[in-house]
Amino acid sequence: MPNGEAAMRAGPHLSPVAKSQNLLFISGQLARNAQGQIAGDIEQQTQQVMSNLENILKSNGLKLEHVIKTTVWLRRATDFDLFNQTYAQILNHVRPARSTLVSELLFPEALIEVEAIAACP
Repeated sequence: MPNGEAAMRAGPHLSPVAKSQNLLFISGQLARNAQGQIAGDIEQQTQQVMSNLENILKSNGLKLEHVIKTTVWLRRATDFDLFNQTYAQILNHVRPARSTLVSELLFPEALIEVEAIAACP
């Protein structure tokens, strides 16, 4: 299996966003900042991932309130409480269905990855 940097250079074989009828499927988002770097603790990375997700939604005419399902991968189970608190603060009253798993992530500095499904009005 190639390491994360080699995979990044080669480019992943995926669509960042795919639309089918009234659903928008957003591929997994890492906590990459504007410079493409992943850094920070679980709270900072959760904020960055959700900001990235929100930007994708906006570019498709949607908001966080349109998200109906997320799947979250955490590197460490011990990060769950801080992740959940930060996630809840960002989403506020929006409560999409969610699956949360603990898994090794492709990039060693990544603590979280989130993919989402949004309903298009």
